[in-house]
Amino acid sequence: MSTFASESPLSRLLTTARQKVATDMAWIAKPTPDIARQVAADLRMIAGEAATLGRPDLSKPAGEGEEAARLLAGGNASALVACMRSLRQLGYLLQEASESQDKSVGNATPRAAAASTLRLLIVDDSPIAAAALADVFEMHDFSVRVASTIDEVSSLFDSFAPAVLVSDVHMPSLDVADVCRRFRATARNRRSAVVLVSGRTEAELSGRLAEIRPDAFVSKLAGAVAVVTRVTSLCREIFA
Repeated sequence: MSTFASESPLSRLLTTARQKVATDMAWIAKPTPDIARQVAADLRMIAGEAATLGRPDLSKPAGEGEEAARLLAGGNASALVACMRSLRQLGYLLQEASESQDKSVGNATPRAAAASTLRLLIVDDSPIAAAALADVFEMHDFSVRVASTIDEVSSLFDSFAPAVLVSDVHMPSLDVADVCRRFRATARNRRSAVVLVSGRTEAELSGRLAEIRPDAFVSKLAGAVAVVTRVTSLCREIFA
């Protein structure tokens, strides 16, 4: 019998739903009607199965996200924010539910004990993408600011003094290497971390990553929760 077949219905749902939500989060930042319809279909499936399994905590945000995705597919651009919010909330809840399913404490992903003391700056020339990621970090008790222009970056380096920089790699209006150099210069007298994210894979960006030498890289395709989990783990290593 396969491992998947031997899992409980809830475990199968959590595995499938997390994969779908991660993919949908990557797609929905630049939605088309077809993408919005696919996101709606994914969320309808999750909502239905979660309701059947008696998990209204999962079915409710999935249902709300489905409704927003359908409005988005119909041309209501203002529904994008609501759809992204539901996906973020659902991703977080799925992560929490998956951890509670794991009976081995050593395999669970604890929150960083010192996260509330850490200041984190997200740099992305897409304000929507930056806000989406910021919401999840704030759920994990980080103090977060976002920047989409070099002026905002420079100002926040001085006024906010972040300990962690999370930056997109490909930004037509920003040079990520320059952003990272400036960050390291301002943080040279304190512990700091640089994490790069991208919709491309690590293999595709090997040259760029070798040039910048971040402390970690996370593909956006893994979803916002995966980004936060990796940053949280890195912060435990660096700031413990």
